[in-house]
Amino acid sequence: MKIVVTGGGGMLSRYLLPELTKQGHEVTACDLRPPAGRYRFLRIDIMKMGDLDWAFAGADVVIHLAAIPHIFNDPPERVFAVNTLGTYNVLEASVRAGVRRVVVASSDSAIGFGFRERDFGPDYLPLDEDHPRYPQDPYSLSKAFSEDLSAAFTRRSGLQTVCLRPCMILFQERIEDYRRVLSDASRRSKPLWVYVDARDAARAFRLAAEVPDLPAHVVCFVTAADLTAREETLELLDRFYPDVPQVDRVRLTGYRSVVDGSRAEKLLGFRPEYSWRDWID
Repeated sequence: MKIVVTGGGGMLSRYLLPELTKQGHEVTACDLRPPAGRYRFLRIDIMKMGDLDWAFAGADVVIHLAAIPHIFNDPPERVFAVNTLGTYNVLEASVRAGVRRVVVASSDSAIGFGFRERDFGPDYLPLDEDHPRYPQDPYSLSKAFSEDLSAAFTRRSGLQTVCLRPCMILFQERIEDYRRVLSDASRRSKPLWVYVDARDAARAFRLAAEVPDLPAHVVCFVTAADLTAREETLELLDRFYPDVPQVDRVRLTGYRSVVDGSRAEKLLGFRPEYSWRDWID
């Protein structure tokens, strides 16, 4: 297939581009900066529709990764504008170009936990895709809007849209940062300690581009099997979230993730293969 990747110069693309090419796909990386490695590259700005019309011509699938990835380095209005309007532009240009499917990088943050300012807890655990979204911050809002935009474009045009919600992506290049985080469970309590290894995340996006029979629009969590903490899951929940009204304690024994990844397994055939324990410990 001919696959265009926006955000082709970003961290995840270091894993995704080789994942796609080794499966024989014809890959084009689009970004304001070139990717690591020798790949076809187009310098485009997702805020400019003309750039996207040109870049998407002839593509079968677009994987949309380009975004401002958090709230810490940019004004809130820019985070929201780039992530929301950028996604709208990618979807609109995909329809114009006759693209069959767009895989959109949403985030577990669409639920609203990771960057929340006013505190709240889950309605139930483990989290699944039916859990209500309660975004507060511009990044989480932008990801929730991106999912809504994707559904709207599917309704309007028949464009297939797959919104993946990767949990915090761990990159081996940043191992020393993670060692510090893992020393104190409270530092990751707001985003519920969830994560996914970059290699697994890349494979999930590749599967979302490839799998033939999918619903016209679908949202899937992409998570590791465990949590970024040395304590067991129920111990963490009893300590930090004792008031969650419904906790399936049978499904959360040991170190299991508080995010249910069964939809991605059922629809995409995705099961996580990697854990931080393999390369940090």
